[in-house]
Amino acid sequence: MELRLKNVTSYKKDAFTILNLEKRVNILYGQNGCGKSTISNYFYDSTHTDYNECECTLLDNYKPLVYNTKFIEDNFYNAQEQKGVFTLSKENADIEKQLIEKEAIKQQLTEQYRQKKGVLLKLEAEMEKKENEYIESIWKKTEPIRNSVLKTLMKGKVGYKRPFFEMIKSSSPITFINLNDIAKEYSILLENRNNETALITPLHPYTPSIDDVNTLATPIIDTSNSYLSETINKLHNLDWVKKGKEHYLDGSTCPFCQEKTISHEFLNALKSIFDESYSKKVKQLSDIKSVYEKNTIYHFNEIQNNISSCALINEKDKENIISNIKILQNIAEKNLINIIDKINNPSTCVTLEIDKELENHVQESIGAVNKKIRDINDKVKKLKEYENKIGKQVWGALHAFCSDDLENLSKHKEKFFDIKKKVHDELNNIEQQGKENNLTIKALRDKISNIDSTIDSINTHLKNLGISGFCIEKHAERKDMYIISRPGHTKNQNVYRSLSEGEKTLITFLYFLECCKGKTDKNDTDSRDIFIVIDDPISSLSQNYVYDIASIIHHHIIKNELTKKVLILTHNLYFFHELIKLSPKSREDKLFKKNYYLGRVTKNDFSIITEIQKNSIQNEYQSLWQILKDAKDGKVRITVKEIGE
Repeated sequence: MELRLKNVTSYKKDAFTILNLEKRVNILYGQNGCGKSTISNYFYDSTHTDYNECECTLLDNYKPLVYNTKFIEDNFYNAQEQKGVFTLSKENADIEKQLIEKEAIKQQLTEQYRQKKGVLLKLEAEMEKKENEYIESIWKKTEPIRNSVLKTLMKGKVGYKRPFFEMIKSSSPITFINLNDIAKEYSILLENRNNETALITPLHPYTPSIDDVNTLATPIIDTSNSYLSETINKLHNLDWVKKGKEHYLDGSTCPFCQEKTISHEFLNALKSIFDESYSKKVKQLSDIKSVYEKNTIYHFNEIQNNISSCALINEKDKENIISNIKILQNIAEKNLINIIDKINNPSTCVTLEIDKELENHVQESIGAVNKKIRDINDKVKKLKEYENKIGKQVWGALHAFCSDDLENLSKHKEKFFDIKKKVHDELNNIEQQGKENNLTIKALRDKISNIDSTIDSINTHLKNLGISGFCIEKHAERKDMYIISRPGHTKNQNVYRSLSEGEKTLITFLYFLECCKGKTDKNDTDSRDIFIVIDDPISSLSQNYVYDIASIIHHHIIKNELTKKVLILTHNLYFFHELIKLSPKSREDKLFKKNYYLGRVTKNDFSIITEIQKNSIQNEYQSLWQILKDAKDGKVRITVKEIGE
């Protein structure tokens, strides 16, 4: 059990001040004004708005009974009569025996309930641990996605593990989306948000006309009536003659015999061989060459440049398409060489090579690339619309991506919920048995419970303390109420206000003591363990009563087995040491160390709580020096007023 105080009275505003309440008996010493009452007031009414930022673990397992200023105000200062405390009379031994048995059953059921509750808490802790493991696994697995451009579409969930996990878990799985591809595409969209990417020039395979094909495939020969024609056609050397005419024929000297055998008749005969018809056919070959080169070599270069400069095509696709285009380009270059050779040797036959299958493949590849470019351009134009669509799909894709972890976690949870339901059923059964047992206890108490023994107990304590000026009596009309009676005072007078401060403290504390033994409402069925908090019970008593009150607390509260936990706060050092002296003795003080916690509350800028040992503060003189030491260490502040102030 642990009390955590924050932003209340003199305690720190921005951090918890911790009071460890694990031990059964807890005693705190501190000067007036250091913050002790803040602690007791919390347990008196933990729902008060002053304590909005405070908390106490396991408090729901206990029923706090608090003696402090507020208890006195509510029960005495502002009331002329006090609620009766119902305890058991000793007149009916059989019923009392039954009550003892039922109380034992109550304790057993309470212990069973506590154990089952512990099992449930352990189960929930294990499940939380398992869930956190899967949350961590999913967090690490999705790190590349969270660090990608897609994080801007996740609406701020990427910074926190739990909300990120919950968003994935609650989304319907989408299996047809590849997150890496989406991230790449979205990155491309962002890079091109203000630009439209140009399409790749489509491949237009060049197919020569039938006339051109025939021209290339047909030898260009001499068709004149020159006397040389018969010999040239017989030797098939028209191309040789053509080259000789163009390169070696000069004047009347023969290039071979070097005699002047070249006559005008020979030149005219030679000229008639290469007439206008022949020249026209040769020129047609040059035209075919120009058109073919433009529609192949230049065309392929343009496509390659488009592809190389396009950022939307990945390197692998670029490499594949360009590689195929180069193959087509090589074919075209070979064809071009053959056409040029045909121009130089018109009598040769040329057939152009074509790879139709590869051309179709390249066309399809470029078509696919252009489709992608069009899609990207369309999405860039509608970027916001695309972001909204993808933003919704990303979470579903993440669900599918993390499906293994989510499915395994679901199986663990299913198994956990089955066990949890079983434990819940057992808890409900124990709770039902407890309610039935409490009803039986109430019925038995109704038969024998009364407030008379409480009156006798309080009056006996007063007498033992030497107090004879007043006593407790049953209310004349309301038999379930007390009044304080004093000789010479009428029943309607508020006797409490006429008491001395010491007497007021005595009667209020003795009444509180009885409240710890019984119930102020006989129909009260609260079966939680009792947690008693006592704040300065001897604040206004003389030193003569210090031992008596310490002894009463020790024997009637601390040693009472029904008291499961005690917290005592005091500013009186003698009282503090009396409680320690009365504590159990054992070898090496093992019992004290096991069951007792000693603490000190001090205040400087803020109140702090520190653990101390038995001999930390021995007397008031040492306490004064301790205060001075604390002031030097900055734990407390001392204000010294000037004389005459």
